Amino acid sequence: MNRYVISLGLIVSSCASFAAEPGPAAPDQPPAVKKPIPHIAWRSDDGQSSLDIGGALRVNYRDEHWDTTENNGRMLFDTLRIDVQATHRQLFSDVGYWFQDDGKRSIDRGYIGYRFNPQSNLQLGAPFKPFGLEPYPQFGWSYHIPFFMGYGVSAGTGLKYSYKDQAWDLQLGYFPRMLPSSLRYSPEVGRYADLDDNAVPFTQARQDNEKRNQLNARITRTFSGDGWKTEIGASLAAAELYNATTRDDGDYWAGGVHALVNRGPWTLTGQAIRYQYDPQNPAGVSNDSVLMGGNGLTPAYLIASKATIAAVNLGYDVYTPSLGQLKKIKLYTDYSRMMKDQRGWDDSQMFTVGAQFLAMPIMAWVDLTWARNANPFGGAENGTGWTSTSSVGSNDWYYRTNINIGYYF
Repeated sequence: MNRYVISLGLIVSSCASFAAEPGPAAPDQPPAVKKPIPHIAWRSDDGQSSLDIGGALRVNYRDEHWDTTENNGRMLFDTLRIDVQATHRQLFSDVGYWFQDDGKRSIDRGYIGYRFNPQSNLQLGAPFKPFGLEPYPQFGWSYHIPFFMGYGVSAGTGLKYSYKDQAWDLQLGYFPRMLPSSLRYSPEVGRYADLDDNAVPFTQARQDNEKRNQLNARITRTFSGDGWKTEIGASLAAAELYNATTRDDGDYWAGGVHALVNRGPWTLTGQAIRYQYDPQNPAGVSNDSVLMGGNGLTPAYLIASKATIAAVNLGYDVYTPSLGQLKKIKLYTDYSRMMKDQRGWDDSQMFTVGAQFLAMPIMAWVDLTWARNANPFGGAENGTGWTSTSSVGSNDWYYRTNINIGYYF
């Protein structure tokens, strides 16, 4: 218990004492300027209606340093993303559809909304579930532990209310069902029957849990001064954990605190998350782990049912006005750690250093990532990374170089 308290305290105190200026809790996004072909933009004469169709085409180079990988210096297609945004008076909509590697498809968000006034709106469909740092829990292209646990770019089927002014940001969400596994962009708890195309029967076949009737709440307060700005926030989530075998409802809950602080070129973000799954499994199925999965882009995996996550990210912007098309380089480092309740289950860790290059319409990331007991690194060699860390490669550090280059339109 002491290590959880210490980790949370270090993150909050570090973020609260670091001064900064406005900046994202995520990789920089393409600026809202006139975009290149094939972007489509239309506005009505009265300004009451609009349609924007854009997206991104990305390729990825990856060099992974472990025996079982096939990605040793390979340049591959990453994704073609289509973004569609529309407005009509108080109505608006936003959809992000991804054509990904290996023939996979996903939706990172997709909803229609109604704007009550400039500060508040209601979204219906598959909006982002409000929780923690938004929309990404790290600066680098390589996702970190919060994302793999379901706390980043995560959408659910339901509705969300948002209120935002200069100081306060309040979001409330209700999600009776999670997105179908075949369309999930980010991982979520799932049944083996829905994830069997990319799951492991020997260890996962009797996993039969799914979230239902999830409630989310997120509130933040922003403070600003001369050249600095700080966001402090807290999040809660709770859901029924329905087991289709026993037809009983278990429980899920998560709580988190986060901070985002900026001063000049510096951006520091951090968060601490405590989560707990209490499944009602049939006899012979351990309650110490639950199954997570997405659309099959990565294999389904078991995670510890109870754990605490800590993450700290630091970024520094280097503006390059004399380098032509290249306008800015963001240098960053991301670190995340997962501490499991189960005795003898070693911590999982990820550490990334890298740079993001903004030369619109081209944007690129270069990530150097080290990971210990993290499933994406080492493949089957580290298949128990999020749980017992008992497989070959457990407690070893693995290394990966990743370069992602995208054309944003």
